[in-house]
Amino acid sequence: MASAEVLRGVSLSVATGESVALVGSSGAGKSTLLLCAAGLLSHESGEVRWFGDASRMTAANRAAYHCAPADLLHPQCVEQPTVHLLDVPFASEACLTIARWIERRCDAGDAVVVSTRDLDLAHQVASRAVVLRGGRLHSESRPQSRVAEYARQ
Repeated sequence: MASAEVLRGVSLSVATGESVALVGSSGAGKSTLLLCAAGLLSHESGEVRWFGDASRMTAANRAAYHCAPADLLHPQCVEQPTVHLLDVPFASEACLTIARWIERRCDAGDAVVVSTRDLDLAHQVASRAVVLRGGRLHSESRPQSRVAEYARQ
């Protein structure tokens, strides 16, 4: 059996009410990370915790993996906070719809992690973005608005 090291030393914490965009190129490991976070894919080392609990039963009850746009159409009726993992490809035309869905889930006390290849889209739909590159996560801050520019001549 062959294996490949896709993720290395990844540590990602997401608070209830928070949205995080996971940004990376095709094949960077975004889906692998989300599948591990959902408890649907076993990890070879390390630990995944859901709301402080590492049991896969907690993952089954508190993590929701969404892989199709239709998954987002159905209202969620849960009694406790859930982490929503969106592995749903979307273009800029759907950005507002996705952003509103994420905002509703966060307002309800859930956490949301959405994967995308586009950093600009990431900043539009999530409160924080992290970039997956070389199997490692890198923080990515929101671009700052410029109040004024100064150019030396």
